[in-house]
Amino acid sequence: MKKALIGLNKLELDTPCLLIDKDLLKLNLERMRKHGIDHNINIRPHCKTHKCSQLAQLQIDYGAIGVSVAKISEAEILIENQIPNVLITSPIVTKNKISRLLSCIEKAPSTLIVVDNEENIMALNEAAKLNKKIINVLVDVDPGIGRTGVRPENALTFAKKISQLPWLKLMGIQCYAGNLQHIFSFAERKQKSLQIMQVASDLVRSFKNHGLDCPILTGTGTGTYDIDTDATEVTEIQPGSYTVMDVEYAAIGSKEDIEQFRVFKPAMTLLTTVISANRAEHVTVDAGTKSIYVDAVHKPQIISHPGLTYDWGGFGDEHGKITAALGTKLPSYGEVLELIVPHCDPTINLFNQFFITEQDKVVDVWNIDLRGKCQ
Repeated sequence: MKKALIGLNKLELDTPCLLIDKDLLKLNLERMRKHGIDHNINIRPHCKTHKCSQLAQLQIDYGAIGVSVAKISEAEILIENQIPNVLITSPIVTKNKISRLLSCIEKAPSTLIVVDNEENIMALNEAAKLNKKIINVLVDVDPGIGRTGVRPENALTFAKKISQLPWLKLMGIQCYAGNLQHIFSFAERKQKSLQIMQVASDLVRSFKNHGLDCPILTGTGTGTYDIDTDATEVTEIQPGSYTVMDVEYAAIGSKEDIEQFRVFKPAMTLLTTVISANRAEHVTVDAGTKSIYVDAVHKPQIISHPGLTYDWGGFGDEHGKITAALGTKLPSYGEVLELIVPHCDPTINLFNQFFITEQDKVVDVWNIDLRGKCQ
């Protein structure tokens, strides 16, 4: 099946489907690699965006020290595929997940997790003792979201408790301010992000002053990739969306342009076909809410046909509505449209494959093998 697709023009593919322009992807990876070198910062990109082992390996090839994931099930797939230095950025809590974590550590001792709860670290230490496996941990520090993490003022006390548990190895701090990544104003985003990352940097120094190991301070997303490197103790960053990009990120201001964020290019697009054209005011395409994650603010951006607008339009799970600006012709029955999705992460999670293209020809097919791994 894969061989039969190689060499096809992208417009010959069944739709809806996701494309990745390989040249744009490599451009994005190279720009992040260079950023890490220029700022002496490690890149540990977050795979919750693309959910693809082959893309994760490409990130390693472009200098990443490892990768980040949100869930243990994602880590399992990456470890099976020999992806090194996996950081799981959400707490591992249940007995079942702790058992799976220890299986991961058996295969990949460098596996790293975050912790924010005293009961949890006791359970992890006991399980590690029974299995005679050291678990590497980071103190997860709450940047103010209230989602996970200990409050900054409680972090030192918590870290001291970790240091007393012989089967846990304290490796540092995670502080990820996901709530700041899409602030439109670059100046406001910079001020708020550096404020919290400097709090985390001060904690690093406090840990070290109290004799605690703290070689890692990690966090940061695509929206603050070139901001948090200014915080004094940050050692690595976890950008995710930079690989493929989306409408949401393109719409925020950047260091280079106060109106838009175009450092990284939209490597991923979605194809959809006009399947009904019986109305004068719109046509219907085959990509609805099951193909494009619904964003309350941003709509997909159609790049193949100027003057057209996509809207979910109440058309349901399987269909989308295409309208045209005054003086613009609607596309015809059977015509294929190409668009940039509003939010890449949850949209990718709706598909099984990326079709990799060069000069509009299919050159490879990559499985989205972390898809659905939400446990």
